[in-house]
Amino acid sequence: MTNLKRQRDDPRREATRDALIDAAERLISEEGLEKTSTRQIATAIGALNTNVVAYHFGSKDGLIQAVLHRRLPGIDARRGALLAALDVRDETPTILDLMTVFALPLFEQTGANGQHSFVRFLGALERSGKIAARGFVVGDYPQSERVTQLLVACLPPETRHEGHRRLRLVLSMLTTAIQMLDHDGVSPGNTRHMFENAIVMAAAAFGAPAAKELHS
Repeated sequence: MTNLKRQRDDPRREATRDALIDAAERLISEEGLEKTSTRQIATAIGALNTNVVAYHFGSKDGLIQAVLHRRLPGIDARRGALLAALDVRDETPTILDLMTVFALPLFEQTGANGQHSFVRFLGALERSGKIAARGFVVGDYPQSERVTQLLVACLPPETRHEGHRRLRLVLSMLTTAIQMLDHDGVSPGNTRHMFENAIVMAAAAFGAPAAKELHS
């Protein structure tokens, strides 16, 4: 057995990687990307070696990618199941139907404390201009790409070219809604109901007419 093989099979190594991913998601969701250093992430897991992030992931960007790859498979699978339920219907899905497919799996992803740290992590990436990092992994998650394409196809031709930008704006809106719900101490049942209302508003915003049409 080579040293590399032993390293891959070392449960302590995997435990350290998992702890770093968890800490990065939580700290970045709470403090923002710029204010969270790799040293802070290392300290959060009790690592004596402050270069532990570089050792396991190469860089902070590599750790961000690892957080995405931890969470997105479950989200993609859930979106696939929701799309399959739409596929068996005889009617064409509406923007609200598809926005529910897009948003609900994000809401359903919670940490051990019941908080939606991954959605807030995505919000932190957006605010920092790093949301493009998600683009590097989109090809690995075909159901998420499909729901995005279906949403954009629902827009009229004159606004379709800005569909992806609209979806980013909607994601920011949904992220803010989740952050409010996490911090307001709303009961779980009411939290879901209020988030479903946010999905309705997000669908309306996504499909809103272009600004020039409002003045015509």
